[in-house]
Amino acid sequence: MQITKLAKQGKYKVQIELDGEYAFFLYAKEIKRLGLEEGDELSEQLIEQIYQLILFPRAKEKALSLLQYRNRTQLEMKRKLVQNGYPEIIAEQVMQFLGEYRLIDDEKYVISYIEMNIRKKSRLQIQHELSLKGIDKGLFLRIWEAQEEDLEEQALREQVEKRIRSKGPVNTENYPKFYAYFARKGYSSGMICRLLKEYQTAGEIS
Repeated sequence: MQITKLAKQGKYKVQIELDGEYAFFLYAKEIKRLGLEEGDELSEQLIEQIYQLILFPRAKEKALSLLQYRNRTQLEMKRKLVQNGYPEIIAEQVMQFLGEYRLIDDEKYVISYIEMNIRKKSRLQIQHELSLKGIDKGLFLRIWEAQEEDLEEQALREQVEKRIRSKGPVNTENYPKFYAYFARKGYSSGMICRLLKEYQTAGEIS
């Protein structure tokens, strides 16, 4: 494959195009050490060496650095590596490494995400947000349904009590407003009605 372009990015990085398409980036000192110039033909063997001896270790280090700040799903991590200029094949190798050492685990991520958000968001909201992070609906539902307690009802109850504190007790006049507020959050009609009726004559929450 031929180096058709060496494009400097910032102070140190150089983007390398092979046969007219972006392939990967190296640092200027690496370009110099390898003696690469536009027009050079790169053998498959040399490209593989660059991938495995330079890009893979660097991408792995980048992934570990990202995980120090917060957990990520597999899709989030792969997207981040590609966005940082690593070839998809390298990103996939890094994902395999992280999976083997259980450094990234979508199932654990879902469990943690549910626990952190259940008291302020409905099941539908959480499911939607996780879907944007690459979490399969089947995986989410399996974990959600495996919870021993009805986490969503518990969360809705806490939100109803919080709203009663700020808006006053549930009564016939404001019942529709309470219902509409929680319906917009994605809670089921049956669950909302059941809890609002329970609190309708309960008075102020202390």
